[in-house]
Amino acid sequence: MRAVVEDALLAQRGGLLCWVPVWLGLGIGWYFAQAQEPGDAGLAVGGAVALALLLALPRVGVAYRPVLLAIIIALIGAGIAKYRTETVAAPALNFRYYGPIEGRVVNIDRSASDALRLTLDRVVLDRIAPHRTPARVRVSVHGDQPFSDYRPGTVLMMTGHLSPPAGPAEPGGFDFQRHAWFLGLGAVGYTRNPVLRLAAPAAPMP
Repeated sequence: MRAVVEDALLAQRGGLLCWVPVWLGLGIGWYFAQAQEPGDAGLAVGGAVALALLLALPRVGVAYRPVLLAIIIALIGAGIAKYRTETVAAPALNFRYYGPIEGRVVNIDRSASDALRLTLDRVVLDRIAPHRTPARVRVSVHGDQPFSDYRPGTVLMMTGHLSPPAGPAEPGGFDFQRHAWFLGLGAVGYTRNPVLRLAAPAAPMP
């Protein structure tokens, strides 16, 4: 039986390169399938296991080395996902906010209900310290507005409601909270109050 397994593994050696993205994807998928964010301890354990397997490669039979390499590549995929998660990390609200919202328009789209949505960066919130202020927020604009010439780069001020991005509405549903994390959105909300233009864009946004 062992000889049959070894022969099957050796027969695949010519096409193993095609499996690299598959195992990377499996590692990334494992990371995002976790119910809780893997901490630094888990990252350290994964790195130690990958290093131990790499050092063990010369002592393993040629037929079984691709198996160890597959595990190492999957661990690298999980590490890449963790790195990407940390590099896009930004402050997010953990409470409901109502008050002045100031920011620069970086994106304009519409919600499922066809409400105009503005994504703002350089956000300023009343009584919220800069290090706790989300890097970006997205606000749906409702009601009649005195200003409607929205363009990227325009600096606006409004009074509105903000709240943390919501998680999935049902088990296994779309996780908007995770999606918002990778968009850099630290809060979402709406306004029914007039939106005022503070400054027009002086030049195209970079």
